[in-house]
Amino acid sequence: MRLNLSWASYLLSGALVVPIGVFLALSLGVPLEGEFTCSGRPAAAEIFEGITYGCKQLEPSKQARGVVHWVRINLTAPGIGVYVTSKDPTAVSQGWQYRLRQVADVVASEHLAVAINGTFFGSQSNWWRRSGDLANSNEPVVADHVISHLPLDSYLLWFDDQLTPHLRPAKPLTEAELATAQWGIGGQDFWLQDGRVWSGNGSCFIPDARTAVAVDMPRKLLFLAVGTHISPYLMFQTLANLGARDGIQLDGGDSSSMAIGTGASVVSPGNVHGWRPVATQFGVRAEPLR
Repeated sequence: MRLNLSWASYLLSGALVVPIGVFLALSLGVPLEGEFTCSGRPAAAEIFEGITYGCKQLEPSKQARGVVHWVRINLTAPGIGVYVTSKDPTAVSQGWQYRLRQVADVVASEHLAVAINGTFFGSQSNWWRRSGDLANSNEPVVADHVISHLPLDSYLLWFDDQLTPHLRPAKPLTEAELATAQWGIGGQDFWLQDGRVWSGNGSCFIPDARTAVAVDMPRKLLFLAVGTHISPYLMFQTLANLGARDGIQLDGGDSSSMAIGTGASVVSPGNVHGWRPVATQFGVRAEPLR
């Protein structure tokens, strides 16, 4: 099934969030005008204190079409805080870890500035996944010093108590690293290392909807990105061009989504659409612009 990326306005419990989500074209009809363009959206603009949003139009090719929505977060900015989904106690009591939730719902309920979908996952519903379904994460996450599960057979982007980012092309983490990791998100593909994109096999040139995270560790910058239809190689080259140095890929396809929270300036809502709920989300809190 062909997957598309859209802007939407979403009203939940009195909180307006501006989601960017992947939805099924077969169930929702033909794409609306502008879904694959950056028309009316900034190439780069600050939307919260310490957070810059941008939209990059992709040149149509065998590796890409549509757009990449990205945010760059200055982790030293006042008010910045990392968010990773915590295990759900009711799910744990039934032998699972999480309940599926849409990224926009999490942005609204947790008062986040921005969030994206997180790890690959499995759920009790294999085909039509619904919010509230029981789920497990395939890769470990760390939420306020609590590790979701072991072993840590994943690359892990993690942050210590000072929000210093850490990401290295080795797994698993050492015991010393685990002891100081306050937040973390796991992924299986380490595509960007020291500013260079890996191109070791044919899969790096296959396009799909993509979600990626990256960092510039010395400058304490965090990058989040979702792409409409793009290869891993072009996705991480886009992030490298923005200043990212190291990065991993998260769940993609019809899981790819980004939501931007209430109060973001220069972000214009569009039409309302739905998309796939996921097990884990990764995002940040921030102060509104003065």
